[in-house]
Amino acid sequence: MKDTFTQFIRLGFVILALGTVLYWVERTWFAPNRVICEQAELDAAGKGHICWQTLMQQYNKGDIIWIDARSLADYEKNRLAGTKSYPLRPGPQRDELFHRIEERLFQATDRGECIVVFCTASCTASDEIASYLKNEGGLDAPIHILSGGWDTIKSESPTMLLVR
Repeated sequence: MKDTFTQFIRLGFVILALGTVLYWVERTWFAPNRVICEQAELDAAGKGHICWQTLMQQYNKGDIIWIDARSLADYEKNRLAGTKSYPLRPGPQRDELFHRIEERLFQATDRGECIVVFCTASCTASDEIASYLKNEGGLDAPIHILSGGWDTIKSESPTMLLVR
């Protein structure tokens, strides 16, 4: 009886140690890559940000015009495949780039499309570009800023990525 109890205790410690290691691995490697987005919190902030899940519930992927506010070098290196995606960056080239795609953006309203601006998670260019499109661009189509930006797209829909 004593040997059975000792084996049971040892097995319990092994399972506990294994569980601890698995918990550490999940927290260290997998949790930081997981994007958690609360649409209610974004709506309360009132800045026009949208979670991936909300975006996919409200629109089909074909009804989204993607505005890539990352650097032009990043756009050329990695971009969205099979989508209506255009680069538009703050700075001196912004107006020139906007005029190239202006007609397509104005047609978005007629086709029931929305415009989603994204950047990397750490940049603020998407906020500036969305503000530019709303105020100076005069667009009537819904304009959203994707929460988490490029990182969200990579994790939620890697099939949309075109890597050059």
